[in-house]
Amino acid sequence: MNRPAKPVVATLTVRVPLGATGSLADGAVRIVNRIDAVDAIEDADVRQVSPGLNDTSVELRVRVDFDSAADGDLDAVARRELEAGVGVSVETVESVEPDPPPRAEVESH
Repeated sequence: MNRPAKPVVATLTVRVPLGATGSLADGAVRIVNRIDAVDAIEDADVRQVSPGLNDTSVELRVRVDFDSAADGDLDAVARRELEAGVGVSVETVESVEPDPPPRAEVESH
């Protein structure tokens, strides 16, 4: 049986290379999504954009679902995993409750 993913909400600064395809938000989400422990990303909200010579820094507040195999203090594990991403720096991380499973609809006859 699949265990539910472990979600956190994080504020990150992500360096998006110049010439990346799509929008800056898409580029920042792609970079975070490349991190092995990240299962899914939801609710990405761009807070600030800072252009640079070779890249653009995007401050992003995002909900990240982590691999359910991550053990220990989720905030510390999430911070460590996110900081391992190339071009990602972490400002804040906080655990949130996972979404409840969808309710099954039962037809009455």
